[in-house]
Amino acid sequence: MYTKAYRFQGAFLHPRYWGLWLLISTLWLIGRLPMAWIVKIGRKIGRLLLKIGGSRVKVTRRNLELCFPELSEAERETLLVRNFEAIGVALLEPGVAWFASSRRIRRISRVEGLENIRRHIDKGQGILICCMHMSCVEMVCRVAAEYLPFNLMYRVHDNPLYEYISNVRRQSYPYKGRYIPRKQVKDLLHFMSKGEMGIILPDQDMGKKRSLFVPFFGQTAATIPSVSDFARLSNARVIIASYYLDENNQYVLRFSQPLENFPSEDNVADTIRINQLIEERIRQHPEQYLWQHRRFKTRPPGEPSLY
Repeated sequence: MYTKAYRFQGAFLHPRYWGLWLLISTLWLIGRLPMAWIVKIGRKIGRLLLKIGGSRVKVTRRNLELCFPELSEAERETLLVRNFEAIGVALLEPGVAWFASSRRIRRISRVEGLENIRRHIDKGQGILICCMHMSCVEMVCRVAAEYLPFNLMYRVHDNPLYEYISNVRRQSYPYKGRYIPRKQVKDLLHFMSKGEMGIILPDQDMGKKRSLFVPFFGQTAATIPSVSDFARLSNARVIIASYYLDENNQYVLRFSQPLENFPSEDNVADTIRINQLIEERIRQHPEQYLWQHRRFKTRPPGEPSLY
């Protein structure tokens, strides 16, 4: 899909898309507000979503119970509120990510560790960036595109108009990355083997097929060993990326040093290591992680559902 230009379709003018057109227009307008205003509005939206309730609230509350048993119920409820506030902000962030100027993006962001990537890319060494589903992931992709080209593996959106608009806007970034559908793994491996940078987010439950059951936040979690597999197949160095929105409404993106002795000959040990590194970074800003996902849905044989 990334190999061809995204083309406007006459069907996008059908009334069933009018609501989304209105939403995109609203995002465009909101994206012109100061970040402090956007954050304030987003937090109110998040609190409204929490009051409306539904399955996502139940899943989030259950995930917090499973992952933070050391917290009191009141502390977890506070974390729940802050998490939905972050989700509310994330809903507005495309208005900035898609439409803001480079000057503004650089003003509201800070990137650390770029040299850890560049010194390898400059030598023709492929890099695999391991990310996680923090709430600001769309915004951080925009920040990264100010400095580096990349190949990101992603899930194609179910709504074709949203898919069209998001990818057209992403192709307007200073560095035009390739957004590669999940099923096209060989393409990602190809680009990394040529010395380019690839990005994956391996922190979600993808079912039993090919998954290993390894620890994550004290629970057994089905985890695909994609980081070690991809690094081995492409001969890429692995770097962990962490990112969050700080108290000054500035987006912080930080790249680690390349992992040493990775991948090893033990896929299980490698996957445990990656989960530990991801967990460490989530714990730094747990209110900004996507707890709405049923991370522990797939259970080992004989174990009851946690949801």
